[in-house]
Amino acid sequence: MGVLLLVRHGQASLGAADYDRLSELGRRQAQVVGMRLAGNGLTIDRVVAGELSRQRDTAEAIMTALGRPLSELGTDGRLDEYDHVAVMARHDAGISFANATADGERGRQLQSALEEAIGSWISGGNEYGETHDTFIERVQGAIGDLVTKPGGTIAVTSGGVIAAYCALSLGLPVERWPSLARLVVNASITKIISGRTGTSLVTFNDHAHLESDRALITYR
Repeated sequence: MGVLLLVRHGQASLGAADYDRLSELGRRQAQVVGMRLAGNGLTIDRVVAGELSRQRDTAEAIMTALGRPLSELGTDGRLDEYDHVAVMARHDAGISFANATADGERGRQLQSALEEAIGSWISGGNEYGETHDTFIERVQGAIGDLVTKPGGTIAVTSGGVIAAYCALSLGLPVERWPSLARLVVNASITKIISGRTGTSLVTFNDHAHLESDRALITYR
């Protein structure tokens, strides 16, 4: 049997010039999820992350908690998030990841604008660097490959990737994944198992390890 744990990266630096780095809170979230994974008794055979800095840095915190050398970390670009900057650039809403905040009215405005932009991306056109169909195909390919590996695998990825795969696993229409994505907590764990009867989504968005400090629960 294979066990795949999809971990969303810690909080990125929303509102900063370089979004693709962990905030101070994001680094703390990465440490906490690492401690959770180190103490759950599961044998981990491999850890892999996407190629984005926020994904790799979260994975390195997990590796440290597991007591494993960082040289063992694998990377797979198919686990990268969709290009949210490019998707938002096609949707002139006067707000961006560089000028928004995680909370308050600006946070709500960003979420609303992003969902509208994703809707336009899903409905199509080849003017995007990566089409939505291509995104879905690479997500299915990456997670499909990982979940069939024997033993335990941790894959650090992003909310859109997790939501897209889970929506398809649940038999939802492909355009429904953004409604799941808004629920995915930073540093949460989604568990998928594979065996003789096939592949099953066991848990989605588990963030019990963050509940002791509500400030650790973030969505952006």
